Amino acid sequence: MVDVVACSDGIKVSRPAARRLERHGIPLRTEPIVAFEGTDGVLSKIRFESGTDLDREGLFFSTGCQQASDLSQRLRCKRDEKGGVVTDPATEETSVPGVYVAGDVSRDVLLVAVAIAEGAKAAAAINKAFLRRDGFCE
Repeated sequence: MVDVVACSDGIKVSRPAARRLERHGIPLRTEPIVAFEGTDGVLSKIRFESGTDLDREGLFFSTGCQQASDLSQRLRCKRDEKGGVVTDPATEETSVPGVYVAGDVSRDVLLVAVAIAEGAKAAAAINKAFLRRDGFCE
């Protein structure tokens, strides 16, 4: 049996998310976390502000994500329902000609490897656009 506990570190959890956790039998601890304890880089305990500790051997966390810049909005790039900038999958060019994006501004998959690949595609497309502009290719 897997022993899983969700911790929100004092952040309010939406009612639908709380119901989903409950449906799967996953307890939710909402109080702020004060510290993580362990030895030699191995977690053994999560300490909460309430004073009630939680013994744990592993931890998966999410820091959340939001754009730090509103540049894509000011440039009027088309956005999807999740707020990501819509791009051409072959070139990473946005709905605004000459504006290319890569990484978490266009996706909700926050992986460095994905951002690197998208950046490489965008760089190649930008180079090709410059070559085409300057008459070096069709």
